[in-house]
Amino acid sequence: MEKLKKSEYGVLVGKNNCGKSYVLKTLAQELGENASYLGPARYQNFNLLGTYAPTSDRKSQRHKEFLNMWRQQSQNIDNSPLSLQRAIAELSDQARASLNEIIHILLGTKMEILYTVPNNSMSQQYISVNGHNISFTSSGFRLIATLVTCFLGSSYDTFLIDEPELGISPEAQGVLADFLFDRTHRAKYFPHIKSLILATHSTIFLDRISIANNFIVSKEGDLVSLRQVDSQAEFNQIHFFLLGNRFESLYLPSAIVLVEGKTDYAFIQRVLSLRFPNHQFSVINATSDNRIKEVLNVAKGLLTDLQKSPYRDRIFAIVDSVHGAGLPESLASMGLPKENIVVWSANGIEHVYPPETLDAIYGSGGTIVVNGDQISRNGISYNKNELAEKVCSRIAASTPLHSEFNSKFLDHLTSKIG
Repeated sequence: MEKLKKSEYGVLVGKNNCGKSYVLKTLAQELGENASYLGPARYQNFNLLGTYAPTSDRKSQRHKEFLNMWRQQSQNIDNSPLSLQRAIAELSDQARASLNEIIHILLGTKMEILYTVPNNSMSQQYISVNGHNISFTSSGFRLIATLVTCFLGSSYDTFLIDEPELGISPEAQGVLADFLFDRTHRAKYFPHIKSLILATHSTIFLDRISIANNFIVSKEGDLVSLRQVDSQAEFNQIHFFLLGNRFESLYLPSAIVLVEGKTDYAFIQRVLSLRFPNHQFSVINATSDNRIKEVLNVAKGLLTDLQKSPYRDRIFAIVDSVHGAGLPESLASMGLPKENIVVWSANGIEHVYPPETLDAIYGSGGTIVVNGDQISRNGISYNKNELAEKVCSRIAASTPLHSEFNSKFLDHLTSKIG
């Protein structure tokens, strides 16, 4: 908790009911009047701005309101001790000008304060958004305006926001997250903020620049614990978690498998479709072991930095025992984890076909003999493509696979995709 208190940015992630909101509220209580907490229940609408009548103990009063709501509630009610109408009225003229400017930067929208009766400063004021009263804007607009208004409260140096993504489109989330993590914008508009702590279910609000600013919240019984992310691999894991542990939610494959030839492609594609019917895989036939490096280079170009990419642990290269000199070492030097480089002990995918399936095709007993394109056993011979077709047509999801195929490839793949 102490590391989180000292973070310039802090992002809490975890399952529902793991205690993220509890952590935020506990921090708000411990940090006292200088901390501003904003819970999920912040959808508001209003027509007119009210007048601002400041009190000397405004901060103290608001903190007491928060503590009373939290301590006295008999159930978990997500109240937020902030009214957008009142919060805008409480801003200084300069801060309101900044609010209008930020809204224009984020949404390209003109926001201004106008009088209900033009040219009459004694009439009531309202917020105009592109010429219309703010009450006619979308809930997403008002939710973004609430967040920005909250951050402009210069009386506070710490802001604790529960689920900033609520009610906001993914595109607008991205724009808002980029704005908040931009140090230039923060220095210009929010110089008073020492610490910004978010609890989120959105990958968009993860801190990708400093992964140690992300914290995993978990609960066992009534004990809530925090763990600071300390590696790129762990950061990738929480990214996967927030995507539902599936790349398919982004129309991307769960893993990429690079193979040497047509029969490798046919067999591995068939096995993966049977064993993982709810996943998608990209099995790529590189046509030769030498071209596997070329294909991996293309993947590196698409992923920018393979070492930091969440795909780093999900790209596999499968090669025969006889291969180009230094190929596994070259693949490792390109950023592929050594355990993801599968080298069969014998030369050819045929040696790791399911034993029971080979017995059904060739009869039991005997040893596979590879002679060029011909695969023989017990006096029966098929070319590689014919054998691959027979094997693929006979295997099912329950077919026991070769022990080497499981230990070197399938078990490892399973551990990566969950």
